[in-house]
Amino acid sequence: MHAWDKFIEAQEAELGSETVHKWLKTLKVLRFDAGNLYLEAQDAFQALWFEEHIRSKLYAKLLNNNNRRIKVHLTVANAPAKTKRHSKNSTNAGPEAPLFSLTFDELDPYSLFKHFVVAEANLLTHKVVAQASQSDQEAGVEGLTPSIKAFNPIYIHGSSGSGKTHLLMAAAAALKERGLHVVYTRAQTFTDHVVSAIRAGEMSTFRQTYRNSDVLIIDDVHVFSRKGATQEEFFHTFNALHLGGKQIILSANCAPGELQLIEPRLVSRFEWGIVLSLETPGREDLLKILQAKSEAMQYPIHSKVVEFLLESFSSSKSLCRAFEALILRSHLNHGQIKSTQITITMARQLLSDLLVEEEKATLTPSAIMQGAAEFFGIRPEDISGRSQTRDCVLPRQISMHLCRCQLKMPYVKIGDLFDKDHSTVMSSVKLIQKGIDEDDKEIASAYRVILKKLKP
Repeated sequence: MHAWDKFIEAQEAELGSETVHKWLKTLKVLRFDAGNLYLEAQDAFQALWFEEHIRSKLYAKLLNNNNRRIKVHLTVANAPAKTKRHSKNSTNAGPEAPLFSLTFDELDPYSLFKHFVVAEANLLTHKVVAQASQSDQEAGVEGLTPSIKAFNPIYIHGSSGSGKTHLLMAAAAALKERGLHVVYTRAQTFTDHVVSAIRAGEMSTFRQTYRNSDVLIIDDVHVFSRKGATQEEFFHTFNALHLGGKQIILSANCAPGELQLIEPRLVSRFEWGIVLSLETPGREDLLKILQAKSEAMQYPIHSKVVEFLLESFSSSKSLCRAFEALILRSHLNHGQIKSTQITITMARQLLSDLLVEEEKATLTPSAIMQGAAEFFGIRPEDISGRSQTRDCVLPRQISMHLCRCQLKMPYVKIGDLFDKDHSTVMSSVKLIQKGIDEDDKEIASAYRVILKKLKP
């Protein structure tokens, strides 16, 4: 493929011929068409390097003759192929990809139930999803209740890094292991499929693909916000599967009732089955997650480096990303050095860009006050000041509640921050929580919007 060859040549100037020969030229070209290139990596390590160093460059630099972006699909040798449905008879297809195809998100082979670290607060959610992924016979053997499968859909909500994607992928893998036809996809992929099917006049193929599944699992349904055509198609897809007794599992960053700009008829369907939450892992849970990841990848690191990672990365998502980057970059920069020989200084140097990203994304008391001040149109110093006007008191109380519930700060420390005694902080937190629980229009709506901006 000429465009791919030109892209590789351009990378030699940036990365050097030795690196390109080792990591890029050894990728196997499986097939290609005007808009797609299918590559195969020799192993997961090469695929990780590709995602780390090359993926971000493709959007602007890998273009076809019509100056349109070529989408690269990367698989690993001897790994399961991506699930596809074609508008044409795939059994008669040649080496070229069909004119219209739906390519689904791949499952992470690590994201299994056995690798999911279950915090005490998440025991119920884990148990329900795990049981829904078993056969009735398996559930009976473990002393569980097969009737849990009467809950449809299963709707899981939690903030970024709480483990939603891991749990959904684990369910997909377990259900596929049973021989069921499982469609796992991110909400953005579902949206892309709707758009491409409409443009290609292949809506019948789209509908057949989704509605013929035994289980539909969609991650991050809050992404459907403002997308009218997507919501319309998902509404009918949901109905067809639900009426057919097919299991539906969904995730989002908030409870159904808190979804923004999602049609009420969809919200009500999300609440038909069971709604479960996932709490963000605490420090002890993050340590267990890192230890499990280290053991699975056979890459032990010094306890001091473990502490450094835990102190530097606050969510399971950023922590796992940093750990995988550390493995890859230490290999590239330090050759055959043993993982236990990596020092904090080396780790800090290798992860410098991720540390900067984490610092920008970290939620702090000052960020909370800034967010509340912007929403209410006042200055941050008005929130931390002594003014007792309503314009300042409510933003201050919401900020106190966010510091307590999102940052887990002690009441005394919050009091020091806002120059209030701890009893005032406690009453403020209770007042805001009451407003949220009772869906007070002034308090609840403001709180949700501020929180969404702070933790998108």
